[in-house]
Amino acid sequence: MRARSFLVAFPVLLLVALALPLKSATAADPATLLTDVSSRVLKLIDDKQRPDAERAQDFTKLVDETFDVPKIARFVLGQNWRTASDDERQQFTQSFQTYLIQVYWSRFNQYNGQSFKVTGQKAQSDVLTVVNTQIVQPSGPLVKVDWTVNKAGDSYKIIDVSIEGVSQVLTYRQEFASILAQNDGHVSALIAELNKKIKS
Repeated sequence: MRARSFLVAFPVLLLVALALPLKSATAADPATLLTDVSSRVLKLIDDKQRPDAERAQDFTKLVDETFDVPKIARFVLGQNWRTASDDERQQFTQSFQTYLIQVYWSRFNQYNGQSFKVTGQKAQSDVLTVVNTQIVQPSGPLVKVDWTVNKAGDSYKIIDVSIEGVSQVLTYRQEFASILAQNDGHVSALIAELNKKIKS
């Protein structure tokens, strides 16, 4: 049930995060960052007049600006990152990002009317903060979401989203570990599988 809730809810949460213009990456603190995000998400979702291709392009740009995809890619690949070649690491990171964007962009227009509320934040270290939020859906249950935000200099980037206790990065790490185990740990096989999904 939690895995299904993750798949249903995460596109909404991704849209919340990706509503953020680049300038807000220098928000005063992680909670302010996500509060700023929420004020823009409804406009992003409701902007149906713009060409789909144009919105998809902006979506791709905002993923790169808001999420630390390289850091997430290293984590989800696990111990296989250390044994992968530089070329495999680069290819995996690119394919992983493309896969994420394609999966959630395909669901982009299915969501509207959600409201977003920051309920608290707690520092985990000098650079990591977990921001607690709630997503209220017009015809669905309240969704509790924790965002792990990493500070790099004066800016912040999201490195994980946990929905009702289910971590996004751990979910992908487990999924990819299964694929790698079936292919003797060859990262090239995982890249090929991701590229297959992208083209399907």
